[in-house]
Amino acid sequence: MKSPAMRSPAMKSAAMNIRTMFAALLFGSSLNLFAAEADMQALLNTVQDRVAREQATDQQRLATFRQSSQEQAALLQQANARLAASQQRQAELKTLFDEQEALLAEQQNLLKNRTGQLGEIFGVVKQQAKDLQGVLTDSLVSAELPGRAARLEFSGQQEVLTRTELEALWQTFQQELIYSGQVKAFTAPVIMTDGETRTADVVRVGTFNAVTADGEFLIYDDARLKQLARQPDSSVRTQAAAFVQGEGDTLLVDPNRGGLLQLLALKPTLQARIEQGGGVGYLIIGLGVLGMFVALWRVLVSSYTGLRIRRQLAALQTPRKDNPLGRLLLAAQGGSSREDMEVRLDAALLAETPKLEQGLAILKLIAAVAPLLGLLGTVTGMIGTFQSITLFGTGDPKMMAGGISQALITTVLGLCVAIPLLFCHSHLFSRTRRTLQFLQQKSLAVLVEREEAQQPEPLAEDYPEAANAA
Repeated sequence: MKSPAMRSPAMKSAAMNIRTMFAALLFGSSLNLFAAEADMQALLNTVQDRVAREQATDQQRLATFRQSSQEQAALLQQANARLAASQQRQAELKTLFDEQEALLAEQQNLLKNRTGQLGEIFGVVKQQAKDLQGVLTDSLVSAELPGRAARLEFSGQQEVLTRTELEALWQTFQQELIYSGQVKAFTAPVIMTDGETRTADVVRVGTFNAVTADGEFLIYDDARLKQLARQPDSSVRTQAAAFVQGEGDTLLVDPNRGGLLQLLALKPTLQARIEQGGGVGYLIIGLGVLGMFVALWRVLVSSYTGLRIRRQLAALQTPRKDNPLGRLLLAAQGGSSREDMEVRLDAALLAETPKLEQGLAILKLIAAVAPLLGLLGTVTGMIGTFQSITLFGTGDPKMMAGGISQALITTVLGLCVAIPLLFCHSHLFSRTRRTLQFLQQKSLAVLVEREEAQQPEPLAEDYPEAANAA
C-alpha cells in the first residue's frame, strides 16, 4: 500500500471531493430527516459515479505525465549526444586551424624568400595603384572613360602581381597624363538641377572644366556629371558657349577642378544678403529709395529753376512769375522808395528761400538716420548671436552665422544709403546757396540801378573846372 506522501494530487483532490460530498450529504440529511431512503440511494450512486470518473481522469493524467517525462529524457539524451559531437568537431576544427596556420606561415616565409626584393617593389606598386585609384575617382577624365579604377583592384590583394597588372598600372598612369592635357567633346549622362538625368554633349577641358553645348558648367561628383545649381555670370556662360561651338578661344578655367565653382553656388546673392538683414534691412532700403527719389526730384527742380533763371536773364525788361528772378524783379517794381523796395526785395527773397531749400531737410534726416538704423540692426543681430551661444554654446559656428550676418548686413546697408545721400545733400545745398547768392546780388543790382536812375545829371555850373577843361 502506498504511503500518503506518495499519493498523487489527483487522488488527494478526489478524497477532498468525497469528504465534501459526505459533509454536504450529512448536512442535507440533518435538515431533511424526513427524506426517503430511495433518494439517499440515488445520491450515493451519483457520488460513486463522480468518484469513478475523477479516478479515470487522474489515471489518464498520470499516464500523460509519464509519457512526457520519457520524451523529455529522450530529448535530453539526444542533446547530450549532439553536444558531444559538436565538441569533437570543435576539437577537429581547432586542430585543422592550427595546422593551416602553420602551413600559411610556412608558405609566407617561402614566398618572402622567393620574392626577395620583389616583395618591396610589389608593395610600392600596390600603394601607387591605390593612390591612383583615388585620383581616378575624382578625375574629370573618368566621366569620359568610366570604369578605369576597376583595372587597379589588385591594390588590395595579397597575391603576387602579374605582368598584366603591372602593365595596367603604367598604362593607366600614361592615359591620365595624356587625357589631362586634351580638350575633347563626348556624350555622357548629366544630372540636371531638377534631378533628371539627360544625355548631353559635353566638352572637357583637361581635368579642370566640363561645359555643355549651351555654356552650362558641370562638376564631376560621385562618379557622375552634375549641372551646377548656380551658374557664373551670363557673360561667362556666353563665352563658354562660344568656345564649345568653336567661335571663341577663351574659357574660364577652374584650377581647383570644380572646387571654386562649387563655392560659387554657396556664395549668397544680393537678394539673400538683403534677406539676412531682416526687417531693419528692408526699412533702411525703403528709406534709401525714398531719399533717392527726393534727391532726384530736387535735382530736376533745381535744373529747371536754373534754366528759367537763365532765360529771365536774357529778358530782364519783361519779368515773369515762373522763376525766382522774375518774381524778385516784379516785387521790386512795386516799390515807391528805396526803403520800400528793400523791404519788398527782402520779403521776396525770404519767400523764395523755402522753395529752393525744399526737400534738403529730409535728405539730411535720412542720411543721419540710416547709419543709426544700421547700428540698431547690428545690436539686435549680436543679441541673437549671444542668445544662440547661451543656448547651444560655441561648438557650431552656423548657429551664430545668422545673427552675425544681420549685424554686418544692416551696417553695410546703412552706410550704402547714407553716403550717397550725403553727397546729394551737399551738392543740392551748394546749388541752392549759389542760387540764393545770385538772387541777393541781383536784388542789390536792382537797388543800385534804381538809385542811379533817380539821381539828376550834374550841370556845367556845378563843376566850372570841368567845363573850362572841356
